[in-house]
Amino acid sequence: MNYHYRAKDSAGKPRVDEIQAESLAEARQKLRKQGLFLLEIGEVREAGAATRSVVRRSGGRLNRTDVLALMSQLTIMNQSGVDLAESIRNAAEQCPKAAMKKVLEAVHADVSSGKSFSTALERHPAVFDAPFVAGIAAAERTGTMTAVFERLTYLLRSDIRLRSTVWSMLMYPLVLGFVTFGVLNAMIFFVLPQFAKVFADLGTTPPPLTALLLGVGQFCRDNILLLGGGIGATVVGVTALRNHPSVRRVLDWTLLNGVFVRDATRALSTGRVFRLLGTMLQSGVPLVDGIRLCRNSSKNQFFRGMFDRMEVDVLEGRGLAAALAGAAFVPIGAANMVSTAERSGKLGQVLQSVGEYYEDEGERRLGDLIKILEPAIILILGAIVAGVVLSIVLPLLDVTTMSH
Repeated sequence: MNYHYRAKDSAGKPRVDEIQAESLAEARQKLRKQGLFLLEIGEVREAGAATRSVVRRSGGRLNRTDVLALMSQLTIMNQSGVDLAESIRNAAEQCPKAAMKKVLEAVHADVSSGKSFSTALERHPAVFDAPFVAGIAAAERTGTMTAVFERLTYLLRSDIRLRSTVWSMLMYPLVLGFVTFGVLNAMIFFVLPQFAKVFADLGTTPPPLTALLLGVGQFCRDNILLLGGGIGATVVGVTALRNHPSVRRVLDWTLLNGVFVRDATRALSTGRVFRLLGTMLQSGVPLVDGIRLCRNSSKNQFFRGMFDRMEVDVLEGRGLAAALAGAAFVPIGAANMVSTAERSGKLGQVLQSVGEYYEDEGERRLGDLIKILEPAIILILGAIVAGVVLSIVLPLLDVTTMSH
């Protein structure tokens, strides 16, 4: 049996992982023998694997857009006074994607048998993440299901819009890069061999730069399998190393502190976690639980460390502002606004508003960065292609002129 745990080692560094044991007591004993101070532990539910297998068998991968479509339907039907179980059944019948239909049928069966909606959703973590389930559970406790449905729908819609905006901004530079890569490959494998034959037929020695390009092209053609294998091994190695804690920490630090990207990434990351925490607080999730859920949903190690300090401060009776002020990657204005919100008792509302502000600010800064990068990329790629072309064409023109 597997148990998911969160602990700290002797140096105070947080650790989140899974451990295999016959019972919860045995898992705790194993962790103590490893010198870990246990903060949280729970059994890993097998429902997640079951959900993933359902998705695979049904032929399709579920994403946040599918969950948004479901929440939009449930919100409308809930506002109309339709029973929750009936709403889920109607959503399952109208669902066009087979994988989502299977999940909804399972959720409907659980709700109809007497289980709570949050418990039914919790059995499918591959589709409904922990913050989403926590919001639903809080709504069930407080009886504010309609309001929470609206907030979660708005949260999902905003998250999808933000991701779509970021990808649309990055698409043009990516397309330029792929096009240039394709052009260079065409020159190496199709154009350069023809020019090599021309120089050979003329019986002339090409200039050093031209000879270098012809040699590189010949090497690539002769060792295409070796190069392909090397590129594949590099991609696999980078993918594997990306999740290593040390490499992950360097990447996270670069994203938050890189000279050209930090203004955009800091604002986007801060906006996302603030908006998520604010939505959960307004939905009735306790502050400590909201902090833990935000930490678990964040992939950046520095933000996870900030939430660790937040949790300690809240448990010891201090507010959020101190941890925010101590995080260099969080805008100073955000900490000041949160401090004011804590004193006024409107923390959830202010966090959501601040989150939306910084997300918009991050989008604007990212757009400005892309506007600068686009002409720079065009100039760099154009210079590369022009250099390759001129290094081949000019010597040929010289040879042709001399022959005449």
